[in-house]
Amino acid sequence: MKKTLLAVAVLGLLLLGGWWGTRPPRATVATRGAVPTSSVPDSLLLTSAGLVGAGGEQPLRAGTRGRVRKLYFTGGEYVHQGDVLAKLYNYNFVLAPRDGFLGSRRLAVGQYLTPTTLVTTISRYRTLAVSITSADSRGRVRPGDSVRVWVASRPARVVTGVVNSVAIGAPLGALEVRLAAGAPFRLGERVCVDRTPLPRPAATGAVATKTPAR
Repeated sequence: MKKTLLAVAVLGLLLLGGWWGTRPPRATVATRGAVPTSSVPDSLLLTSAGLVGAGGEQPLRAGTRGRVRKLYFTGGEYVHQGDVLAKLYNYNFVLAPRDGFLGSRRLAVGQYLTPTTLVTTISRYRTLAVSITSADSRGRVRPGDSVRVWVASRPARVVTGVVNSVAIGAPLGALEVRLAAGAPFRLGERVCVDRTPLPRPAATGAVATKTPAR
């Protein structure tokens, strides 16, 4: 009797071991969290590259006569209308004619100015704009579209804008995105432009019911 029970126990252990060895391995659960993509544009959705400008440049001339005593700009600054750019020995001043971005300085201390002397250049626009000239962008982005603009090395700093005009002095069909004041870009910087995703409709649990006509 004991031998029979021992044989049954051994057989049971062998069957249990075989079943355990045939169980599928447990799946490994990844612990690395996914990077949120809501604030970082997807490079695969890139429409085109754009160039940051401010509508081109216009000459800024002295508009007065005299010898330069002191200069108050170095070039590249943003100025407001009426800002003093240069002071002359005769107490005349060279003033910024409007808000805008200055170009490189074209005069020096001690230089004698006439009303037509070129002092520097000033941008046509008061705020930055992005010119888009690639053929692909003309096919996918149209005036009125909302777009996102960012620099490849700073993808988290995204600015939204609207395609609303044709770039001044650009080839026929080139588009332009006007940006709001304070956009974190520099003149001449190349940026990425992407169409803004449409918002997803909010899910609601309410079911519309039709009121029967009386």
